[in-house]
Amino acid sequence: MASVHSPAVMDRGQDLLSPLLEALALEPKYQPSLALPHTAKDGGEISMRMRNGSAHVLRCLKVWYDLPPDTFFNAVNIMDRFLTRMKAQPKHLSCIAVSAFHLSCQFTPGYSHLRDIPQVVPDSRDLTTISQCKCSSGDVTRMERIILDKLATDLRCQPPVTPLTLLRVLYAAHNHLAAPLLQHPTLPPPLTTLIHKLEIVECDSAAATFRPSELALSLLALEFSQDNANKHIHHACINHLQNICKVTYDTFDQCQKVVAELMDQYENQRHSPHRQRLVWKLSNRTLRQLRPTDKFTTRLPTIVEMQGPSHPPIIRPRMDSESSEMYLSSSEEEMDYDYDEEFPPLPTPAASLKSPRKSPSQSPHKKTPAFLPYPQFNRKHNRIA
Repeated sequence: MASVHSPAVMDRGQDLLSPLLEALALEPKYQPSLALPHTAKDGGEISMRMRNGSAHVLRCLKVWYDLPPDTFFNAVNIMDRFLTRMKAQPKHLSCIAVSAFHLSCQFTPGYSHLRDIPQVVPDSRDLTTISQCKCSSGDVTRMERIILDKLATDLRCQPPVTPLTLLRVLYAAHNHLAAPLLQHPTLPPPLTTLIHKLEIVECDSAAATFRPSELALSLLALEFSQDNANKHIHHACINHLQNICKVTYDTFDQCQKVVAELMDQYENQRHSPHRQRLVWKLSNRTLRQLRPTDKFTTRLPTIVEMQGPSHPPIIRPRMDSESSEMYLSSSEEEMDYDYDEEFPPLPTPAASLKSPRKSPSQSPHKKTPAFLPYPQFNRKHNRIA
């Protein structure tokens, strides 16, 4: 085991301290300060409850397109900072959320090393359809220009500092500090699991009032507190990182209570009132294709099982010297087939298949039954035709 004061360990600590201090310096610049009411009022103002619903929709879009978690955290940060500076109406909130997500997909780096395919930005028309924001792609484009103008930030130069940014840095720093001191080494919780839980925390407005470093530290303290064998070592490392991030004990306790409550709700799988309910709108043509037998009725007679035919089948031999049309014309007047019989008639040969003419008195809604010419006896030649 390497010594705590070895040059390699000290260089590793310095490499982790530099990005942490850089993120803490940029943290106030990207910190939203929402002043929204908890519930909607008569004035038509956006509430915290509406904001939470939009955050859940953004998370659904992130899962739908299988995008990195950075796109979700950056989109929520853009939406919250815009709502901090601008007062919007509730009918515009869905368009603001979708526009923030589209901007996050455009300016979030990291697609290439997380996925083996080039960066692909979702089409704005698909976003408006899937999210059901009731706005057009042109509305999203105009809203994106307004957001970029009001935030006055070029996202290409510096992505926002979010709780995900601090979680990655603090997670690596905590493992670096605790690894040489652990007497009973255990595997730390996976970073992907912590990111998944941090997404749940980020969707709630109760956590939006805390700094990203406070949220990341609270989640780490909650997860590492479950390691009873090394609980005091984890507690000492968290306190050291808390002093570096300049987080007060009162604020840290409040943030821990909020994160623990949100995680308790998530673990118990309580029903969230902000869960997105997608309503699939189908056209009449699609409905007909999905249910082709909706109004299907058969006209075939019922075949009784375990019962033979009441009479032998009628077979009419076809003679080359006689014309089939003659038998058709002579048998039309004699044919009166009953559809209530047990067996249907034999099919007519293709050469002699003709539809009988309808009489003027026949009802247009009544269909003429199929016919089959009976065999005729030819007295001149004394044979059955």
